[in-house]
Amino acid sequence: MKNYFKLLLALLGASTLMTAANAQDHSAEGAQIYTDYCEACHQIGGEGYEDIYPALKDNEFVNGDKEELIYLLLEGRAGMPTFISDLEVDQLTTIINYIRNSWGNTAGEITQEEMDAAYDEIAEEEDGFGPGN
Repeated sequence: MKNYFKLLLALLGASTLMTAANAQDHSAEGAQIYTDYCEACHQIGGEGYEDIYPALKDNEFVNGDKEELIYLLLEGRAGMPTFISDLEVDQLTTIINYIRNSWGNTAGEITQEEMDAAYDEIAEEEDGFGPGN
């Protein structure tokens, strides 16, 4: 039983180290936002659930046009909710930068000004924020 407990602790420790290594902790705040709002669907390592929730790791959309990703988080689309009522605009910037630069993604950063401009543009639209506007 004692060896079993040691093995369990070793496995938990290894799992924690692997998670930290996979997520290249771009920022502690980004990691926390990811844990609180994204991890349930997209998993610890950004691997998603096949045919249910897409992987964020090595994802062409995440690594592609930053404006598309900005608008996705602001407006939502298909099964992806908008997070505009849950997170402040600066937190949305943080989480986008986190996922674009974690798990081997090297898509670069967005600026707060880019996020603010997109937010203002959507806020001015007649239909405002919401699924797929």
